[in-house]
Amino acid sequence: MKKIIITGLIVGFLALVGTSAYAYHIIRAPLVESYNEAKDLALSNQHLQTVEGAHYYHGTEAYYVLTGTNDDNDEMIVFVGDDLETVHELKRADGISYDQAMEIAQRELPDRKIEKIRLGYTRGVPVYEVMYNDQNSRTGYYYLTFEDGSFLKRYSIRNINR
Repeated sequence: MKKIIITGLIVGFLALVGTSAYAYHIIRAPLVESYNEAKDLALSNQHLQTVEGAHYYHGTEAYYVLTGTNDDNDEMIVFVGDDLETVHELKRADGISYDQAMEIAQRELPDRKIEKIRLGYTRGVPVYEVMYNDQNSRTGYYYLTFEDGSFLKRYSIRNINR
C-alpha cells in the first residue's frame, strides 16, 4: 500500500511539473515570436549584423531592445517598437556604459539596494532604467539618460504588504 501511495505522489508531482512547463511554454510563445520578429527586422534592414542580446522594455511605449554589431563591427543598440515598425538605433560608444550607469546610480542612490539596470527608450530618449529597493522595501525606478547619465526622472512604488 505504501508503494502505491508513493508512486501516486511521484506521478502526480511529475504531471504537475510537466503541465506547468507546458503552460509556461504556451504563455511565452507569443513573446518569443515577437522577439524573433524584432531580431529579423533589425537584421534584414541592416541595423545589426549580429544580435548578441535582447530584452523587452515597457516604459511610456514598449520596445524590444537589441544589442549587437553592425557591418562596420561597431557595437550597436537597436530599439524596435512593439508595433515592429518603429526603429531607433545608436552606437554604444555614443553613450555611457553599463558600469558608468551603475557608478552614477550608486552615487545618487546611497543606502539603496540596486536590483538591476537595463536599457530602455522612453519619451524619445534612450535611458538606463535603474530598479532599486529602499530602506522601506519599496521598489523604485531611477532613469538616467544614455547619452551622458544625467537624471531624467524617478519614482517609487509603495509596498502594499505593510
